[in-house]
Amino acid sequence: MGDVVGLIQIMPTEILEEEQLNQLVEKVKTCVRSPAKVGNVEIKPVAFGIKAIHLNVIIPDASGTGGVDPIAEEIEKMENVESAEVKGVGLL
Repeated sequence: MGDVVGLIQIMPTEILEEEQLNQLVEKVKTCVRSPAKVGNVEIKPVAFGIKAIHLNVIIPDASGTGGVDPIAEEIEKMENVESAEVKGVGLL
């Protein structure tokens, strides 16, 4: 079987400076545990100075971990995170 890739959009609670966003990205990466892996991470402007983190998570299809949703739920509980929403899931 292949791998599943999921895109999680993470919205901070407030406008963060570049360094603060980078620190948040590093904290978010700790929520992705084996067998899942962090893929591409991008910071995208949304509106009025607010930037979202787009995190791609790669999970082996047969891992039985429950997919991307549990990772998004854990990220959403973090400090400085307003929301973490799964925007898309696909096969590699």
